Amino acid sequence: MQAADQLAKDLDDIRRRAKEVVAGMTPEQMTRRPDPAKWSIAECLEHLNITAGVVQRFMAQGIERGKRDQILGRPPFSLGPKGRLLIWIAEPPPKFRMPAPKSVAPPVKIQDSSQVFADFLRVQDDWARLMKDAEGIDLGRISVGPRFSPFRCRLSAAFPWMMAHQRRHLLQAENVKKALQGAA
Repeated sequence: MQAADQLAKDLDDIRRRAKEVVAGMTPEQMTRRPDPAKWSIAECLEHLNITAGVVQRFMAQGIERGKRDQILGRPPFSLGPKGRLLIWIAEPPPKFRMPAPKSVAPPVKIQDSSQVFADFLRVQDDWARLMKDAEGIDLGRISVGPRFSPFRCRLSAAFPWMMAHQRRHLLQAENVKKALQGAA
């Protein structure tokens, strides 16, 4: 399966899982934490929205640079060692817990959980648009992210890394839903 086909399949699965996790949940349940040290469903989704806002901007810049500088190529593209590591770390089940950097942590109070979910679905459309925009570019030759960031990686790794990151936090949200339903 081509990488683009796999990413499109990942997006479909992510949308389906997110819809299932919010199905039947009240706004109060969406923002309830199962434990004070754990995130609510809405916080999990908002973290993904905030992270996408940051990462998608870097990816769009990389894609634009690839088009402008004619850095063209056809898959398969190498993920690179750092990219493989980032994907491995993000892929569920979690191997270890990492606190979210403050810049992408969800706000302490979510005002409108239904808006968080609507934004999440829009973010998925943005991922699909970025994937389409990246067609024809040599994703293995373009790095994205701040130059000295531990998260800087090849564009070819950024897509699967972010899909793994979404799966990780959807699993977290699914576990929150189970905990809330078990407590009811």
